[in-house]
Amino acid sequence: MIKDTRDIEKMIKLAREGKQISKIWEEDFPQYDYWDIYMEINEAGEKSALGTRKKITYRINKLANTRKKDQHILLEEISELVDHLYVRYKESQKKLQEIRNVIEK
Repeated sequence: MIKDTRDIEKMIKLAREGKQISKIWEEDFPQYDYWDIYMEINEAGEKSALGTRKKITYRINKLANTRKKDQHILLEEISELVDHLYVRYKESQKKLQEIRNVIEK
């Protein structure tokens, strides 16, 4: 269990920026257990881009073997995951533009 709120905030920030949870663990917080980091990020509602992509792929593959009447549940979840990726992409683009503006001045 992670008690330092500053570490938790940094983990969430890194995940929001698209860094993989395994990289956050290896490079930034090796003193913590991988699953503690995973739980903190997921409880905050954040998902890594790679994890989101894997979930989308899994849900799409699962669609073929799902009854028609249950497919809408998977489609809604896929839609939410795609929206999540889009929002993070737009946020990243905005940050990138702000960095470019600072560098160019």
